[in-house]
Amino acid sequence: MANYTTSQDLVNDILKRAHEPSDGTSDFDSDVVEYLNRAYLGMLRGGAELDPEIDEDWWWLRADDQGVLTLNPVIDTGTIAVTNNSTSITFSSAPTPSVAGRHLKVNDHADVFIVSSHSAGVTSATLESVYTGSTDSAASYRVFQLDYTLASDVLYLSQTMTAFQDGQHGIIGLELDRLTDKWPRNQAGPGVPKNFSMITDQAVRFSHYGGTSSTDLIKIDYEYMKLPSDLADNSSTPIVPREYRYILADWALSFLFAAKDDAQAGDVAALAQRGLRSMAKDNRRRMLKQGGGTFGKITPRLNQVQRNMRPLRTESGLIISG
Repeated sequence: MANYTTSQDLVNDILKRAHEPSDGTSDFDSDVVEYLNRAYLGMLRGGAELDPEIDEDWWWLRADDQGVLTLNPVIDTGTIAVTNNSTSITFSSAPTPSVAGRHLKVNDHADVFIVSSHSAGVTSATLESVYTGSTDSAASYRVFQLDYTLASDVLYLSQTMTAFQDGQHGIIGLELDRLTDKWPRNQAGPGVPKNFSMITDQAVRFSHYGGTSSTDLIKIDYEYMKLPSDLADNSSTPIVPREYRYILADWALSFLFAAKDDAQAGDVAALAQRGLRSMAKDNRRRMLKQGGGTFGKITPRLNQVQRNMRPLRTESGLIISG
């Protein structure tokens, strides 16, 4: 219990300090795990729930490997049969992959639709709403994918996405309404995306739909903070560094004392808050060292940064003269 190593250590510590049995007979036995996970999520989200002045990107929360998305190229082979006021469509050439969930636009009609159901290699498909244009048995069309699912353990993205094709550049995140205004779906075009927006906790929408041929694939990299599994009353270990796991026990204990109408709730919450502040300072100190001493500093002029005073060079090393 004093080791604060496993989730079970934390649960036992909370129950002991609340003067509750740890043999499973406590009326709060299952509640403690819920309180522990509430504190865990609060900490993972930066800690502002406990202390509004703290909002950390914890170094220990970074995913070990970057996330990767491969943008699928547009599909526009052959033609498509559409019928006014009907959700049924028919491709003249069956798409090899399933296009369910992708956007569809008939070239001479303004509306954009989503293919709600389709099986790979089948010509028939269904739209999410009735087709609003004129009936056409051989319409030119585009099926393109703007929405992609991120890795299953994404808590949140820690920086802009990166593309290397067409020259390395960051894909800047926007709020969804800004993305929609700036890049209307009925005007979506090919190429490397310029912007993206989160549409759910683990899904993004891009401004552009990628390549124009079946082999024209585009790779997108992203760095993220990972969402660990919930804690349980067992031998699993929280992702939080061991030296700071006691904060989870203090935080969860404050919830338990509050549930018991125990006056100690406020004191224990303050104890957890002090621990969280200490961990935040340590986090910033580590980030400062990793960032070469520039983390959190403001540089008002570019020429004050040594790296910006160096001459520009080509890939072969030749200086580019002005």
